[in-house]
Amino acid sequence: MAVRSFLTNHVSVYILFVSFYYFNRVVCQTSSIYQLDSEYSGNNFFDGWDFYTGGDPTGGFVTYYSRSSAQGAGMINSSDTSPVYIGTDYTSTIGSTDAAGRPSVRISTQRSWTHGLFIGDFNHAPGGICGTWPAFWTLGPNWPNNGEIDIMEGVNLLTHNGMTLHASPNCSIAGDSRTMTGQLQTTNCAYYVSIPGYNVGCGISDNRPASFGAGFNAVGGGIYAMQWTSDYIRVWFFQRNSIPSDILSRTPNPANWGLPAANMQGSCVIDDHFQAHKIVLDNTFCGEYAGQASVWNSTTGSCATSTGYSTCKQYVASEPGAFQASYWSINSIRVYQLVDPTPNASTTATPYIASDQPTRSSISTSSVPTSAPTTSLCPTYNFTVVQTAGLKYEIECGVNPAGSNIGAPYRGFAVNSFEDCVAGCSYWNNNITANSCGGVTYQMSNKACYWKSSISSNPIDARFNGARLIYYAYPQITDNPNMTVSSTSTTSYVATTVTPQTYVNPSASSTTSFVLITGTPAYSNTDGVDVVCFEFIFCLCFAYEYFFIVINLVHIFSAEQLRINTVAVHLNN
Repeated sequence: MAVRSFLTNHVSVYILFVSFYYFNRVVCQTSSIYQLDSEYSGNNFFDGWDFYTGGDPTGGFVTYYSRSSAQGAGMINSSDTSPVYIGTDYTSTIGSTDAAGRPSVRISTQRSWTHGLFIGDFNHAPGGICGTWPAFWTLGPNWPNNGEIDIMEGVNLLTHNGMTLHASPNCSIAGDSRTMTGQLQTTNCAYYVSIPGYNVGCGISDNRPASFGAGFNAVGGGIYAMQWTSDYIRVWFFQRNSIPSDILSRTPNPANWGLPAANMQGSCVIDDHFQAHKIVLDNTFCGEYAGQASVWNSTTGSCATSTGYSTCKQYVASEPGAFQASYWSINSIRVYQLVDPTPNASTTATPYIASDQPTRSSISTSSVPTSAPTTSLCPTYNFTVVQTAGLKYEIECGVNPAGSNIGAPYRGFAVNSFEDCVAGCSYWNNNITANSCGGVTYQMSNKACYWKSSISSNPIDARFNGARLIYYAYPQITDNPNMTVSSTSTTSYVATTVTPQTYVNPSASSTTSFVLITGTPAYSNTDGVDVVCFEFIFCLCFAYEYFFIVINLVHIFSAEQLRINTVAVHLNN
């Protein structure tokens, strides 16, 4: 009887301990709430964004306009009395598929974040039209090293949304239908340079018809929300008639929203692969996804069949009227950060609210901070050898070097000048694979850069500038007929360093003031406004938990020892 009593009491104490422990965990971990950090809406919506004007990193048939050009073309509009409008050109016929592509807009926030709750309220999106590739996403510097989160993305006539992560190697997710409503498509998030085309990322599809394209627009759009923590990245979609009340009241609590459409969680250490993201909105055409032959000619929703055009570029160039409905209508985009609601907690920074800001007269046109170059490569250093990032290049102005295009060194690499184009070649060679980039072709009219695996010939073309890498077995002389020099010549070449305008070395980023080396970042500061660090609060919680566990274990052990001794005494008697 004594032993049975001991076991009963022991179980009671254990249950009591577990109850207190989990109660403590719940109280501790839910003590923080999401508070508004940034809001983009109203007349000053665009003041918080940069307009990207370089060549499309995804190979799209598109010309990205600056803010002033987009305003002049009627492609953007913001007002305090109506939704923000971001559209594309739908009046111009493009004479050739080799010309600059259809005018459109790509913008990214001037602020960046590590972790947060990102909520976009859209009435209409550009999807559901052949040739289009719209996306609402976030992007870190030096892709893929700091990751990419695709919140809303699709192409052509797709009727479902694709939510995808792109990251550096050793990042994968698991699929569990108990934690999300979407369907897992791929698990490996990593981008491998050495395997061409191996960059689909880890994706989850939301097969609800209203999640993308014509179905999304038919219901008046809705809310896309992305929650990013150290443990997971989750995405929800709520169509217009089912938006949670806490989102409408600006007191969002994802714990009340039910299962997300996507729960991205697995062996990937989130904080090792995702850092300092900016929000990006764009609508490109064709490119590596929408224009891919297998996608354009797909048996389900075939654009080749429905349009009568054999290629995406032919259709986009020839049918401007098809893209009148290819636009974003935006009520707001908001970013929330976790804060401690207790009265004694540290005060957070004043949130950025676009509608409260004074109207700017200046206009940003680049998505990456720039620094003035030492000088222009062309025509200053025509037919000379220059040095940048430890590598030497022969500069050839008015020349269009031929060779196989290997693409941008990473998605989002900004090109606003010939100097940036050459810097991208150095990035390929210094950070990816040595001698993988043998030179570049830079098209001046649309700031498009083409990175070449090697240079086979050098045809003269005033629309382009070129550069060729000087490397092993490649002599420091030109084979251009305009500047023929004997291989035995002692002619000296001018070697100088030209500072690239927007290139950011992986070891030092100009887009974030704090670089995480190891561990979890306390906060990021990218625009002079500190984000309050809540890690200390959580540390106190977990320290208290640890203390609580130890005290209870000591108590249980002591009680158990006492009862064992008591049982032993009874047995001896």
